[in-house]
Order: sequence, then structure tokens, then C-alpha cells
Amino acid sequence: MGVQFTGICTDCGTRFAVNEGGGFFFHLLHCDNCGHEKTVGFGELGETHARYLKGLSGPYSIATAELEERMKACCKGDPLTQDVYHVEVEKHAGVCACGGQYRLDAPPRCPHCASTNYSADPKGIQVMYD
Repeated sequence: MGVQFTGICTDCGTRFAVNEGGGFFFHLLHCDNCGHEKTVGFGELGETHARYLKGLSGPYSIATAELEERMKACCKGDPLTQDVYHVEVEKHAGVCACGGQYRLDAPPRCPHCASTNYSADPKGIQVMYD
């Protein structure tokens, strides 16, 4: 489950929406250079995602466990480890327009100065999303 909240850049003071984490049906990646966000839906990954599910010892998500079982049953390929799967997701996400790479572990960045130094606005709203 992901979260969105208002962040305040500690370097330049810009207030901006910070999104962290993916959901039940998608991954959220950030550019490792500028912080631009990109989502990759599990459906876009097709067989790659099904092969990853096959390698898990339990469901990826309780909310989607039934769907996952059907996907695993139809999947012919060998299971993927998490490390290999992450490489494939990042490869699928591609290169950002700035030249950076979309990464699952890249942090959000200030849209004004690209700093990764920010704090949550204590007066801001926090929203959980799937």
C-alpha cells in the first residue's frame, strides 16, 4: 500500500506531494536523477509478474490472493526471484526524459531543486492508496 502526503523540502522550502510505495496492482518508481514518478501496472508486466508470484512463499497481497493463484496456475515459466523481478520491472519502466533511470528504490525528490531532503508537513493531509 502506498501513501501520499505533503512534503516540505528542507533545502529550498518547496511544498509538494510526496508519493511513496505502490499498490495492489501497480509499482511506483521514481527517476534516480530528477524524481519523476512512473507507475507500472502488474498487467503490463504479464508473464514476468506471474513468474514472480510463482516464486513467493505466500500471496503478494491478501486482497489479490485469489487472482494471484489463477495467474500462477496459468504461468508456464520458471519462478523469478525478487532481485531478478525488480531488474525486469525497472527495465520495463525505462529511461526518464532527463536521462535518469526509473528505480523501485529511488526516493521522491523536490520538483524544484531535486533534493531528497524533505519532511512531512505536520498540517498536511496523508492519504493511503492501493
